[in-house]
Amino acid sequence: MPDTRPGKWRLPPLLLLLLLAAAFVLAEAKSTTVLNNSTRHDNDNNEAAAVTTTHRASTSVVADTDIDEEDEEDDKQLLPKSSTSHPSPPSPSPIVASWECPEITGQGIECSCDFPHTLRCIGDRTSLKSIGAHLRGLRPGRISLLDATLQGIASLPADFLEGVALHGLVVSSGELRRLNENAFSALAQPLQALGLPNNQLDQVPIHALGKIALGLERLDLSHNKFKILEAGSFKNLNNVTYLDLSGNLLTQLSPEVFASLPQLRMLKMRGNRLSVSALKAFRGLRSLEELDLSANMLMGPLGPGLIPSAMPRLRSLSLAENQLKSVGNDTLMGLKNLSSLVLSHNQIDVLEDHAFRQLTNLRHLDLSYNDIVAVSSLSLAHLDRLRSLDLTHNFLRSLNGDLLAPRNLERLRLDDNDITMVTPDVSAKTSKLLMLKSLSLADNPLNCDCNLAEFARWFAASGLEPEDKRSAVCATPPALENGPLTQVAPDNLLCGEDPSSASSSSSSSSASVAGMTRLPLAAAQLTLKEFHYDEATAGGDMLWRVEPCTERYTCDTLIVYEAQQDGREVQLASSPIECDSRHMPQPCALSLGVPASIRLQPGHRYRYCVVLMVPPPPAHQGKDDRHRRRDGDDDVSLGLGCSDIIELEDTLDLLDIERKKLPAMTPPPLLQPDIKDLRVNVSDEGYLKVAVALLETPRLGCEIDLDILAIETGQVHRQRLNCSAQANELAGLVPGRYKICASVETESASRRPREGHARCVEVQTLRQQYPSQGAVALVLCGLFGLALATAYCIGRSLARTRKKAAQMGGGGGCAPATGQQLEITHKAHYIKLQATTKV
Repeated sequence: MPDTRPGKWRLPPLLLLLLLAAAFVLAEAKSTTVLNNSTRHDNDNNEAAAVTTTHRASTSVVADTDIDEEDEEDDKQLLPKSSTSHPSPPSPSPIVASWECPEITGQGIECSCDFPHTLRCIGDRTSLKSIGAHLRGLRPGRISLLDATLQGIASLPADFLEGVALHGLVVSSGELRRLNENAFSALAQPLQALGLPNNQLDQVPIHALGKIALGLERLDLSHNKFKILEAGSFKNLNNVTYLDLSGNLLTQLSPEVFASLPQLRMLKMRGNRLSVSALKAFRGLRSLEELDLSANMLMGPLGPGLIPSAMPRLRSLSLAENQLKSVGNDTLMGLKNLSSLVLSHNQIDVLEDHAFRQLTNLRHLDLSYNDIVAVSSLSLAHLDRLRSLDLTHNFLRSLNGDLLAPRNLERLRLDDNDITMVTPDVSAKTSKLLMLKSLSLADNPLNCDCNLAEFARWFAASGLEPEDKRSAVCATPPALENGPLTQVAPDNLLCGEDPSSASSSSSSSSASVAGMTRLPLAAAQLTLKEFHYDEATAGGDMLWRVEPCTERYTCDTLIVYEAQQDGREVQLASSPIECDSRHMPQPCALSLGVPASIRLQPGHRYRYCVVLMVPPPPAHQGKDDRHRRRDGDDDVSLGLGCSDIIELEDTLDLLDIERKKLPAMTPPPLLQPDIKDLRVNVSDEGYLKVAVALLETPRLGCEIDLDILAIETGQVHRQRLNCSAQANELAGLVPGRYKICASVETESASRRPREGHARCVEVQTLRQQYPSQGAVALVLCGLFGLALATAYCIGRSLARTRKKAAQMGGGGGCAPATGQQLEITHKAHYIKLQATTKV
């Protein structure tokens, strides 16, 4: 019988294929689900570790925020191994969105989460048990770091976090003084990072730390009350790589205090009271890579042996905010791997040649906020790997090629100095300039003249950041004041007088000097009255008139400009000068010499400028601060003046020429006569008689200047006599010490000081023992009153005597007042007054 079900055998294979496909899809889906669950579980663990790492990087327990890129890489190595054993999860991670901060409630407890797996709580001593109970109820890994600020706790009890699993713990109270030795022994796992900052601990709690010593890698004991660290303070903490002792009161360190920290790589000791003698304690830290000794009491020069050389891995060293005076030859010898050195906020004024010769791997050098005036090329010549140099807030006068000595320098900061010029050797080092990625010149009084033209062209066309280009601003000449250097046309960078300028050359030079020092002008101004040049010594003498001379002033700088054939003026020299008007017999006349080292040449033309410093009156002076001028709080102002352009001629040669023109029988004119003797007599009445004897009688007009200086009050009196008189008398001197000086001037005198030119004598006027007018008047009034009282008493006595003689026939005397009784004794012939008697 034929089969009537033709699809019976063909349908089952189709169904079987469908069933097999469905089974395969279900299996694949199940496999994918399992894989996703596994991946999520791994991501959960990775996220916990990554968040713990992130949080620790934001706290003092785990990381330091003031490190460079290389230090950031090393900081990752300093994290606990469990935190870095897994790679970071992809971003965004689904587990972060699903993680929730646990709700911990209780009386006086406030908790929050800044980062996933990080819990911050504020409470009191009663909050410890509540926090511990809540954490024990959470699944493991949900909280990795606990930061607890607990008020009113002087002692940390035992087992307060019993059974809690944490990677890191921070406990601060401000009053914590002691830790129970079992404070951390009951934790579910050993701590890897522990912070006890901002407490009152005066000793390292080594007994409590010993319970977790095996796994502890990071320890923060900053801002406590440690004064001395003795040997054994960190006993058995062999795995600690990070230690923060900042903000304590440390003055002494045992030489063996860090011997039990062989793995220590980062040590923070900022803000203590350590002196140089305490630094020998770092001798055994062979694994140390970063050391912070800023804001301590390190004084004196920075030399080869200041920091122990037995730290071969040290890369970063901070000695900022100390009292270091200079950097000596071969400083920090032995620290060959040092790459970052911070010396800011010291008192360094000298960088000796070859100062950093031993630091061949140095890449970052910070010398800001010091007193550096100049840097020689030999000071920086050996720093071939230096990338960044910070010299802000110093006293540099110019940007010269020595600052570009490091061949790989990329960043140079020169803000807030006294830079007025850029030397030609800077523009010549084109390859060095092209290496620079950053050059900052803010707050410098640039003199934008023709000498700056080549540098200005490079500066405008360079690839520096726009902020750096805006930092260079002209201070002088006045026409370009406050103008950005990049916006000044090359045609406006001129030297010498501008023909279109209405101001005189003298005032322009004065403005240039004012711009150089960045100080306001004072009322005191200078005018050159005389100039004498001597070719034999290549020097000169000047006499300046200071007006008004009533102001106190001190000398600051002598600047010499040489006039060129094309009309330009080039600064030849800038020499410091010293004087104080308080010690000058005549402050109105300022005598100065041009140093022979400047080498003035006859036939050349020069301009001379003098800068005076005029302090405020004593009533307006504030506290002394050597950096007040940078903050705009300095009251010191300038007195200044510039001469006209003077062509040099030998003064002595001119005199010789004049002598040759005279007839042979005419004797040569005499130069300034010398003083043979000076005699001074002082009378008791306050008269002062001065007699001057000369060696020879002058043939030309001659005058004698007498200067009388009151030493106690500082007052000066000047009189001028004719040499023929040679004597004078002054009256009205008050008692005290006086200094009398006599000097001679003639019409042909060059006024150069020489032996015998001036004589001085000190005298003392005595105080007379005359009674004062007030005392005499008081005595006269007393005598007059006594005479009136005597006359009155005698008159009344005579009246009563007559009356009693008429009635009783006897008795007499000066009667007492009404109501007063007299007790007359028979044995004595006197009247006894009662206690109530008024005389």
